[in-house]
Amino acid sequence: MCPVVKYFRSELTRNILQVTNQSSSDSRLLNKNIIFNSTNFPPPPPPKSSTLSINPMMVKLDELINKLSEVKDRFVNLEAKHDKFEQFISDKNHYDETIIKNMNDMSNKYMMLKKDVVQQNLFIERHENLFCKLLIPMTEDIFTFISTKNQDKKGNPLDVDLKCRINRYFVQMKKTTEINHFQANDFVTFC
Repeated sequence: MCPVVKYFRSELTRNILQVTNQSSSDSRLLNKNIIFNSTNFPPPPPPKSSTLSINPMMVKLDELINKLSEVKDRFVNLEAKHDKFEQFISDKNHYDETIIKNMNDMSNKYMMLKKDVVQQNLFIERHENLFCKLLIPMTEDIFTFISTKNQDKKGNPLDVDLKCRINRYFVQMKKTTEINHFQANDFVTFC
């Protein structure tokens, strides 16, 4: 609003309030060439508020307005609850997507780990086969050769301690081959 209009309105309001506060029912006032005499005006009409409150149509309208106001308040509450529920559903969907992504990642990692385990088992089996089928028989042959060279012409051992050690090595190798054979069978039945 423009400052000139504000000033005019404030002056006009001040003048009107001064005139009504200073006026009495019989007095005459002179305000900027305007003469105010309350007797020159007709009395105001009597208030009709008593008839309005008795009118059944107005009572019904008041009741209807009150009920509509209550309905409006309920709709506002319902809208707030609906917004909270929508936010909850949105958050839940986001959380579910995160969980599904994590589960897919875990499933992929499990599959990769399973492949790695199979590869490691194949690697171990190759090494066991190498030991069981090549190195252990070769070592047995070497021990047999050493034990034959450890005998004199009559078949008696030249070095008894060496013979005991070689026999102990033979027993350990047989146990190892039996254990490896047993574990290999278990692995095949387990898989």
